Amino acid sequence: MANIKPFKGYIYNTDKVGDRGNVISPPYYNLPHDVKKELYDMSEFNSVRLFSGMEYDTDGEHENRFTRAGTYLKNWIDNDILIRSKEPAIYMYEETIEVRGTQYQNRTFVCLLELAELSEGIVTPCEEIRTVSMQDRYDFLTHTNADLSMISCLYMEREKDLLNLMNNLAESTPNSEFDAYDGIHHRIWKITDPEKIEYISERFKDTHLYITDGQTRYETCLKYRNYMRANNPDHTGNEPYNYTMVSLINSRSDGIVIMPVHRAIKLPRGFKEDFFVAGVQDHFKIEKIIVDSQDESLTNTMKKQIATKRNDINRFAIYAGGEYFYRLTLFDKDFIKKNLLPEMSKAYCALDLVIVNKLIIEDLFRIKDEDYWDRVKYTRSTDECMQDIKNGDRDVMIVLNPVKTEQIKNVTAAGEILPRCSISVFPKPSVGVLINVKDE
Repeated sequence: MANIKPFKGYIYNTDKVGDRGNVISPPYYNLPHDVKKELYDMSEFNSVRLFSGMEYDTDGEHENRFTRAGTYLKNWIDNDILIRSKEPAIYMYEETIEVRGTQYQNRTFVCLLELAELSEGIVTPCEEIRTVSMQDRYDFLTHTNADLSMISCLYMEREKDLLNLMNNLAESTPNSEFDAYDGIHHRIWKITDPEKIEYISERFKDTHLYITDGQTRYETCLKYRNYMRANNPDHTGNEPYNYTMVSLINSRSDGIVIMPVHRAIKLPRGFKEDFFVAGVQDHFKIEKIIVDSQDESLTNTMKKQIATKRNDINRFAIYAGGEYFYRLTLFDKDFIKKNLLPEMSKAYCALDLVIVNKLIIEDLFRIKDEDYWDRVKYTRSTDECMQDIKNGDRDVMIVLNPVKTEQIKNVTAAGEILPRCSISVFPKPSVGVLINVKDE
């Protein structure tokens, strides 16, 4: 049972900071120094200071980016830079973006979610994550005692009750509206009516949640909760540290964009085209498609030529230079399940990335698991992959289709998770739009 509830969120005070677009920041912890510098210069109150601040040579135990984050947050609250909602609310958060010439409006509910161990099956990660240190996330959390960014979770409803509620609410005037530096238009509505809050909360009680972004932060919140619980002899389960701020994404929304994550590969012995063509024919139908240009039209043609709405068609594009690419369509549907991963579900074995990893990257290109992340780069951008090929940084790129929500559901229902870097749900909630301080 997913237990959600409203909260008194902090939001930037425009009387103090001016344009809110200058104080929110992108949802990435490891921002390049030049990006951080740009955000710092944009406003002295930019939220990057709270979750990914600058490091200095003079930093030490008592003065560092974590202690500064806590000081910034306290001072901004004390000086009304950040102001708190007077009553608990569930927020509807809308981001309007343009992707490849098409405009999308992605609406989510932002609320508090009661933390549950991942083993309980209430909240499930969508995919494996690379082993990363949680320490910096934990240090920011302990020094601020706040959720500074939202954890994104996908949910699936049979009917369209919640989606219809969102659509109706969107017809009203938002409580906040602004354009951000990255061209995304943001709108926020506060839902404070007790009946609507109860209506929304009840519908999530039988709803499974899938973490699409923020698994490390979720596990950090669990670690923080366990520490606080162990050191609180009067623990009841209702304390603020038992909850975290989430953005709940409706899988039926036309505004959600699940982006494919492509692969660009540096091969141990370079790309041997004749060997590749001969090798893939064991499992794939292979077609050579010639395109007149190596610019953006080539990557667009690849995407169009592999596109499919069906779960039972596995199709990819392979490019290694020149004015042509290869389209591969899997015909040996049961090979992986029968011969390579008999312990895994049929849904897992049918994922495009599993097929690419096992039959192409591992079997044909001979890249071992321990070398995978040294030789295989992942990115949403086919243009970035193309540039890597032109520069000689990579030998071959594999263009993939996006994972479908039904595939996510089927794989996780089998108690499994997708391979690392399978999906990218876009847009991600920006940081500083809403902040939850765990103090009441």
